[in-house]
Amino acid sequence: QQLGLSSAATFTLTLVALGLVASILYAYVQGHRAWMNLRLEWLFRQKAFNGITDKGPDFFNRFRTGDLVTRMTDDVAEKLSWFACSGIFRFYEALLMVTFALAMMISIDPKLTLWTAGPLPLLILIFFKSASVLDKRYDYLQKRISKFNDVIEACFSGVRVVKAYTREKAQKQKFSRAAEERRKAEISAIKVHTIVESLYMYIWQFGIIIVLLAGGYMVINSNLSLGKLIAFIYYVVYMIFPMFDIGQFLVKSRQSTVSIKRLMELEKVKPMVCDNGTKTIKSDIKGDLSLENVTFSFPESNRKIIDNISLDIKAGSTVALVGRVGSGKSWLVNLLPRLADPSGGTIRLDGYDLRQFNLADLRRNIGYVPQEPALFSDTIRNNIIFGRDDITDPIVEWAVEVSQLKDEVATFPDGLDTAIGTRGVAISGGQKQRLALARALAGKPKILILDDCTSALDSRTETALWESLHKVLPDMTAILITHRPDTLEQVDKVYVLDNGSIVESGPHHELMNRGGQYARIYKRYRLKEEIS
Repeated sequence: QQLGLSSAATFTLTLVALGLVASILYAYVQGHRAWMNLRLEWLFRQKAFNGITDKGPDFFNRFRTGDLVTRMTDDVAEKLSWFACSGIFRFYEALLMVTFALAMMISIDPKLTLWTAGPLPLLILIFFKSASVLDKRYDYLQKRISKFNDVIEACFSGVRVVKAYTREKAQKQKFSRAAEERRKAEISAIKVHTIVESLYMYIWQFGIIIVLLAGGYMVINSNLSLGKLIAFIYYVVYMIFPMFDIGQFLVKSRQSTVSIKRLMELEKVKPMVCDNGTKTIKSDIKGDLSLENVTFSFPESNRKIIDNISLDIKAGSTVALVGRVGSGKSWLVNLLPRLADPSGGTIRLDGYDLRQFNLADLRRNIGYVPQEPALFSDTIRNNIIFGRDDITDPIVEWAVEVSQLKDEVATFPDGLDTAIGTRGVAISGGQKQRLALARALAGKPKILILDDCTSALDSRTETALWESLHKVLPDMTAILITHRPDTLEQVDKVYVLDNGSIVESGPHHELMNRGGQYARIYKRYRLKEEIS
């Protein structure tokens, strides 16, 4: 009796120890699988982000912010990384379990095993028939999610305009419609998903019915023992959950296929600029610019935005580009820091083709202030420095002073360390423009491009800003897009653009004497200034 109790205790302890080991191994596998999921998610997302940041302006015209956010979050995390890690692991686990069960079933009775596999062709047929339907539903769902995110991003980024025009109700209705479309798309996808998975499970039940009928018949006719039939049924039941996992994997694979296509769609857009240059820019760069028969059009488009422009800009000079909206001014200056490359012709800096220079080195020597300042959710100081470690505090303070921001920054609670919120929501439009200008000036560029960057300023502040700028412009080659009369009178040369071509060029007084397009533009803006 004592021996029996000892054996029972040993057996119990062994089971407890094995259970503990199994639990530890299970926890390790699940933890490692989660780590792999997150690692793959990080890799996929980093690759997508790196690719997106290398794209040109045409890419961002095609893909809206909300759509890109969806592709980099939902498509990568919930679909692709799960499929590439957990999904595949579970599939192979299920496949091993099914293989083991089938091997045991074949060893019991090959003929009955063949009968049990009868529903398998039907399952394969359902998978291939439902694949295209699932693809369409999931693709539509991802597009609805993208639109939903885009509505949120557009509303929050323009919240001041929404409130100024009392469009809160309209935005709420727009959001409601986008949310409803997303809900319907999700329900539609879930319906097909559920039906397919249910069919997998339902049809596999026929395998059990076949076993009971055929197996029972074989037992009655003494072709199979009752013990073997019970063992056979056990293995059939054992396969139910692995078969469910395989079915789920096949359905999820359609989701992942859609997400892969959506991510590949981003990769198919070729960058507008290739960084193949090796030449570095030395400190003795002059800043001579020369454009030779430059043309530009978007890929797969025949419309010329810039049409055969040739001009020379001497180092240290200041020139202005003038013209109506859509005449090509902004795209012409976009070519200088190589935000895009010309479709034809050559742009030279100090006699060298821009494409010969290392791209990062070239852009470090060009200060660019676009029409719409791009600010980040950070402090004023960090928006000016923008990751450039060589910019010291004295340089930041100098840039702030030249940009006519010094007095206003002094009134902020934390001065230069004041946070400005997402896209600079905490500061005014004029302050945003001057902050973007201070960022450009802080880099002490050899070439400064100002693309109508004072449009949000009042006349008094704008006058003070230009007076300050004119003191530093002689130290660099400056290209201004402006219609401000006082500034046009002081530049060395004016180029008038129309439909992507230069129609007039020369100093202010010469163009005024000609009485052409420039004279009309100048008089119109002078009159507007006097009225205001």
